[in-house]
Amino acid sequence: MANFVGFLRGTEDAQSHLSPDEAQRTLERYIRWSEDLEKAGNPPDGGGLSFRGRVVRRGGGGLDVTDGPFVEGTEILGGFITVEATDLDEAEKIFSSHPHLDFGSIEVRKIGEQGCEP
Repeated sequence: MANFVGFLRGTEDAQSHLSPDEAQRTLERYIRWSEDLEKAGNPPDGGGLSFRGRVVRRGGGGLDVTDGPFVEGTEILGGFITVEATDLDEAEKIFSSHPHLDFGSIEVRKIGEQGCEP
């Protein structure tokens, strides 16, 4: 089994229109998804990410540190989840039932694999 990460992406206001009751039901769906995976022997790990941060680059003989955002775009990276799967197809299947897909996308990548191949 390999480890895969799912990056949760969405817009800043993707969930801002939810009423308190809808937000609670959404949270319960996220929790249930995680509990179902745990019961199946594949406990997910991960967490949310702050919208603020810094970018550190080396250049000009020193470090250049700038505040985020990190890229210009309409989507933001709001969190990540790691799971185990036999391959990318299985990881995609696991993430395909995640409730976040009602609000944004999930980018799935294998952890520990390097290179620029397609």
